[in-house]
Amino acid sequence: MKQNTEMMKTTYLRIVALLLVSASVLLTGCAAKFQRQAFNNEAATHVKKITITQWDDQEEYRAVVVNHPGMSFGLIGAAIAAADTATKTKKLNDAIKPETVKLASAFYEKALPGLKQLGYETISVPIKRQLGEKADVIKDRVASSRGQDASLMLNISASYLAAGASTFYLPSVVLDAELVDNKSKAVIYREAYHYGYNNGQTEVVHIDAAADCKFQDIVELTANIDKTRRCLLDSVEVLVGQFLSDLKK
Repeated sequence: MKQNTEMMKTTYLRIVALLLVSASVLLTGCAAKFQRQAFNNEAATHVKKITITQWDDQEEYRAVVVNHPGMSFGLIGAAIAAADTATKTKKLNDAIKPETVKLASAFYEKALPGLKQLGYETISVPIKRQLGEKADVIKDRVASSRGQDASLMLNISASYLAAGASTFYLPSVVLDAELVDNKSKAVIYREAYHYGYNNGQTEVVHIDAAADCKFQDIVELTANIDKTRRCLLDSVEVLVGQFLSDLKK
């Protein structure tokens, strides 16, 4: 009982922070656009040995209404939205049991052998999500490996998102990838892949989820949990295929 209370409290605080940031963006302006960089084959001719960020598996999968009605009422409304989101997220995780999904592990199990087939030699650097390290700190740690030509910053994360209070929940699996030359620090490749939920961003690669991966509400999302898990894990093969295709020399 105590463990569940602490977990819900942690989830609530995380979501409060996320939604307060979202509210600030709505009140002060739009967030910066993602800057894509197509794979630069010419600049990557020397790249054979790469260091890769290998994230651990998520401890929770959030269930979020993106345009929550509470977000229309400033920071107080954002806190109300956070409480509602925390409750729904707990219901989802109590049902889905994150330790049975292991989406990140499934991704790396396919991605690492795939990179080897493309001719890359890889060294993985384990990264813990709960450390809360800033991106620049992680980049420096990954790039510090000796003898490597480049650093491949990968991050895959998943959740279930609904555009509004009365719209379907869809799987949302996001893969960010960036390949940086360790010597020149030049970005050789940068891309973001969004599977499932479409937030309208035109500067990312969007991939539709299966047609049956729509859930009317949190009740339906937790009613057929095998389907809920499958709709997340189905993203792995698609994302790995797209990502590896882009890194072919």
